[in-house]
Amino acid sequence: MRFSPLIPFRSNVPSRTGNGPFSDLRSEMDDLFARFFELDTTGRFSGLADFAPSIDVSESESQIIVKADLPGVEKDNINLELHDDVLVLKGERSDESESGEGEDRRVIERSYGRFERSMRLPFTPAESDVETSYKNGVLTVTVAKPQKPEDKAKQIPIRGKWV
Repeated sequence: MRFSPLIPFRSNVPSRTGNGPFSDLRSEMDDLFARFFELDTTGRFSGLADFAPSIDVSESESQIIVKADLPGVEKDNINLELHDDVLVLKGERSDESESGEGEDRRVIERSYGRFERSMRLPFTPAESDVETSYKNGVLTVTVAKPQKPEDKAKQIPIRGKWV
């Protein structure tokens, strides 16, 4: 038995037509996926072509470090928010190149647009415990971990008779 893919591939080959009970349903589903995954002028899926920065997260005993690759993003277009224990990075990378008079763009592989990434932290930091730096298109967010309180619990011996 041969399975067809969920995302239809458009080609010049005529599609199968049938009179079975599911042929209309299949045709409608193919049209739905074709509209959703429409290819843009660069050959990429237009619905998936937005810019999404890559992030690295590392942790030590005293801090959590988040690094986000934001090449081509102006510092003024970056917004970092803290909502309780959720760190939210928002921004936008604009298309800085525009075609001149009589100039056509032939290859467009770089993505542009708005982005948002969020990350839940294992604690709720104070605003003063968050430091940022932005250099060479890399945003570094350092979040200091709260100090662990000393364990002041004392062992209490169990006394009495066991019944």
